[in-house]
Amino acid sequence: MTIAVRTRNVHHAAEQSASPAVLTPLRSPALVVPIGAASSRTASPTAGRQAATTGSSAYRKDKLIGRRIGSYTLLRRLGSGSIGVVYEAEHVALGRRDAIKLLTTTAASDARMVKRFQREAALCGKIRHPNVVGVYDCGFEQGVHYMAMEYVDGGTLHGAMKRFGRLPWEQATRLVLQVARGVEHAHGLGIIHRDIKPANILIGRDGSAKLSDLGLAKQIEEDSLSFQPGLTMHGVVLGSPAYMSPEQIRSSKDVVPQSDIYALGATLFQMITGELPHEGSLPIEVMNAVLTKDHRPVASLIADVPAGIVAVINQALRKQPNQRPPSVSAFIVDLEDALNRPHAIPAGTRVFSAPLRRPLLPLQPPRIADPPDHHRVIGIGIVVMLVAAMGLMLASRYFH
Repeated sequence: MTIAVRTRNVHHAAEQSASPAVLTPLRSPALVVPIGAASSRTASPTAGRQAATTGSSAYRKDKLIGRRIGSYTLLRRLGSGSIGVVYEAEHVALGRRDAIKLLTTTAASDARMVKRFQREAALCGKIRHPNVVGVYDCGFEQGVHYMAMEYVDGGTLHGAMKRFGRLPWEQATRLVLQVARGVEHAHGLGIIHRDIKPANILIGRDGSAKLSDLGLAKQIEEDSLSFQPGLTMHGVVLGSPAYMSPEQIRSSKDVVPQSDIYALGATLFQMITGELPHEGSLPIEVMNAVLTKDHRPVASLIADVPAGIVAVINQALRKQPNQRPPSVSAFIVDLEDALNRPHAIPAGTRVFSAPLRRPLLPLQPPRIADPPDHHRVIGIGIVVMLVAAMGLMLASRYFH
């Protein structure tokens, strides 16, 4: 039997009716896969885990549960989005629990989207790091493009923040430090993520943090998809505006490793304050703020965050890439120093320890002292000589 998947965009699913999406067959009768509760995650190894465990009848009636795709049996839907549907699955031969992502019919009909999906699998397959979700396999079977990934028993950082609000600064910093190590490894392979944000960070039950979703990742030495500058294939900005650096907003093709550092800084800012660095009701408002305004001071949102942590955040969020740490490795060193000495501002971040709130006043030229008055100097000299002469005369009379 041939299977194809179609879903709705998860960000709008809650506003629409709960009618099921239809599996559009390639050569066979249609199957129905209900969407059920919308998930805030899109195509991650634990996408929609909270929704899947709510007992939604839509999820329980998923027609693909129990079906075989490649070497995997689908066990439970984890989440869905406009690009893909993610299931918990079991590798038949190994008995291992993995996550498997299926590309939707709409996405599969776009050759560029298929290439992007395959490219994501290829890039992820190069990365083997404890802080990056691993990819084990990908393929095309029964009319479906699929990708088998590491299953993370936990949830997303985004979900944790929605549930608990902001996190203590030390916990937040340690989680970002883990993610930064994964990013450092990816950069060493020439891969820039371009979409680091809480929704793409998975937190395991053991407290480990793993970066996922390299669908927007860029390989430094090649960019074979030929995107329009700053746009995705659907004509929207490539990335998530609240976490995008100014250079990524201007052109997604021109990102540099420091662009990922900016996203790490924005993520840490949100974890600690519970707010985004820049305000805006619409994506375009947020992007304009990123381009033209300083981020909100941490102290204006929450007190008692150590100066060292604030300094690292501020430097990561600088407008110009060359004002941020020169590499993720340097950013990691700054984070570690800030954890060890939270109230000491790291030397490398001292000049950027606070955002500029208003233009500096122009420097005033140094005041030059007036040249000495020669007549006054001569007059003083004569007085000194007269006093000395009178002193000598009095002294001679006294001794005689």
